[in-house]
Amino acid sequence: MLRITIHDSSRELRMKLEGKLSGPWVEELRQCWRTASSTTAGRATSLDLSEVDFVDSGGQALLAEMYRQGVRFEAATPLIQVLVDEGVGCPACATVEEKPAGKPHGSLCRSKPGKR
Repeated sequence: MLRITIHDSSRELRMKLEGKLSGPWVEELRQCWRTASSTTAGRATSLDLSEVDFVDSGGQALLAEMYRQGVRFEAATPLIQVLVDEGVGCPACATVEEKPAGKPHGSLCRSKPGKR
């Protein structure tokens, strides 16, 4: 199961994922992203992966597509960092920080597509 929460502000579209990015949830995220991004009009888009505990190959492919379209990632675990890095072919596109338990926090990807 995957929970997708969309935070839409005047400066940024931010989507937070919680759970597993796999199976039918990959297509659900794709549809949410495409629908929401149709209204961004030049605003930044970021994807918070700090509460994701599994990504399958379809999820990796979607992350790669999102990255190529300029979506920035936030990740909080070494596992998710590796999956993001492998999926988008960009080492350190999602960064991991040590954090106190129970307080999700990460760093946004500073790389831009084409500047790997």
